[in-house]
Amino acid sequence: MDILLLVYSWHALASVPTTFPLDHTGFMPFQENYWLWKVIGFAGLATFQMRWIVQWLHSEKHKESRVPIAFWWLSLIGSVLELMYFLRQQDSVGVLGYCFSVVPYTRNLMLVYAKRKRETPPAPEAILEP
Repeated sequence: MDILLLVYSWHALASVPTTFPLDHTGFMPFQENYWLWKVIGFAGLATFQMRWIVQWLHSEKHKESRVPIAFWWLSLIGSVLELMYFLRQQDSVGVLGYCFSVVPYTRNLMLVYAKRKRETPPAPEAILEP
């Protein structure tokens, strides 16, 4: 997986144009800031891929396959960053791929926090003295 990420990153960096595109007609804030959007895209990619390393280390620590909450947060944050990047690029394939992925990540976080709330013992009531 690490090799694939390195190859992909190298290919993406090698494909960067040598001139800055100046004819943007986009609809996103800071549309003309080419490098800002490249950083957002790569940050989204790195965040999204980091979730596998977090899950792997968590499973190794517990000696069984487990999915930590950080996995779902990294998935959600990475998806949102990638969605922002693909919206800026006006890439319908990337937008479609990431716009619906936030639903299961958000739902899993809702389920995790609902379970925590159910399992947390209620706080003891304060004893009021007369």
